[in-house]
Amino acid sequence: MAKWSNKAFDNQYYLDLILKALSQHSTMSRKDIDELLWNKLPDWMTEIQRKKKIENLLTELRKFNKIINKGTRKHSSWELLSSF
Repeated sequence: MAKWSNKAFDNQYYLDLILKALSQHSTMSRKDIDELLWNKLPDWMTEIQRKKKIENLLTELRKFNKIINKGTRKHSSWELLSSF
């Protein structure tokens, strides 16, 4: 059970990293975000798990109106929403 007790905290750490990076760079591609987070994710995660984790983090930020993808699914361009 202890393994999952920090899950929300861990997610917040990654969400904050994404938001901070976007505030510094104004726009980032999915590749940029992958590079930002890749080595910070747990070693036990596979490549597929890491991609899914990052996808879920971006989805969470988008659903809470923190970021928006102004690009396409294939060529993303993530930006902070001005209301943030």
